[in-house]
Amino acid sequence: MSLELELLAELRGALVEHEIRAEIREDVMALAVLTDTPDVFFWVFVAFNMRYFSWNRGNHQHPVNDVAGAARRLADHITGLRLVGDGQ
Repeated sequence: MSLELELLAELRGALVEHEIRAEIREDVMALAVLTDTPDVFFWVFVAFNMRYFSWNRGNHQHPVNDVAGAARRLADHITGLRLVGDGQ
């Protein structure tokens, strides 16, 4: 398994602690984070010379050497998206 996939697998495991499900998609080398909308995923990539997890089209990054922190930030981001969706 490549380092990129190993990092995504670690992040997927950390997201479980926040009750967030995700799937590794080897074909696009990304983590597909499941949302409340069927067949709509939140994509996370390893980017910037494999130093950062990146999401929201690169607008958000977190160092890969802090998987727990990245999972917390992603959980906060996803929770924020759910709250916005509930208000509509």
